[in-house]
Amino acid sequence: MRVRRDKQAEEAVKLVVNELGLTHINPDAIKVVRSNSKSRAYARIWGVCKVLQAGLGVGPTYVIELVERNFNRLTCEEKVETIVHELAHVPRTFSGAVRPHNTYFRRDLKVLKRVLRRKLSKLLNDGICDLLH
Repeated sequence: MRVRRDKQAEEAVKLVVNELGLTHINPDAIKVVRSNSKSRAYARIWGVCKVLQAGLGVGPTYVIELVERNFNRLTCEEKVETIVHELAHVPRTFSGAVRPHNTYFRRDLKVLKRVLRRKLSKLLNDGICDLLH
């Protein structure tokens, strides 16, 4: 599988984190990669567990994987919504753990999507589509 880092998409994630007021997320500790995975997913988020954090000498870190063949087919708005979905998996503790799809996750995601609808035009004006090409 081919994987490459996407620094422009990392800038898009920073815009989303800041615009949605996700103060529990350190956007500098979220990296974005693009892969040619054959997964049916559009994107996935990976957390760096405590053991690896200690072994690598890093703090809590997350990697958002954009599955190119699926993610690239989305509209700009759908791409932003996908990023928001992945960010919803980050717990308030920002520990490196990943929240599962459960009732609480769906509740919080619903709130985030509501905020996104209000802020989407600002994100579009800030050029987020160019960053997510």
